[in-house]
Amino acid sequence: MSHMVPKSATQILERSLDTVRIRANANGECFGGEIADALREAGVSLGVDRLEVLLTRTILARVMESLGENYPAEVLQDYENRMPVSKALKYVEEAIVCLGKLKTSELGSAASVSCE
Repeated sequence: MSHMVPKSATQILERSLDTVRIRANANGECFGGEIADALREAGVSLGVDRLEVLLTRTILARVMESLGENYPAEVLQDYENRMPVSKALKYVEEAIVCLGKLKTSELGSAASVSCE
């Protein structure tokens, strides 16, 4: 399934990386919901439309799924179970890499794409 990629997606994901790192506890863990919170906060700080943040979250969920996460949407809403921050960062970093590959391809950032 393909979806639209907002131009601000890479910026939102890059800003989210630092926020996720900061929110890690002393054991190097974070809640999946904190990833979604970081995306929202990055969107606000960039002044982008809420729809762009939601589309970026969808891209992240697709990447998470391609990396073996069975229920990525649930993970991004979870404030009860912690995950290693390294796993959270891997998801976000892989989404950034995926978007970078799309920008260098002939599709460009505004085309319908699948990050798998």
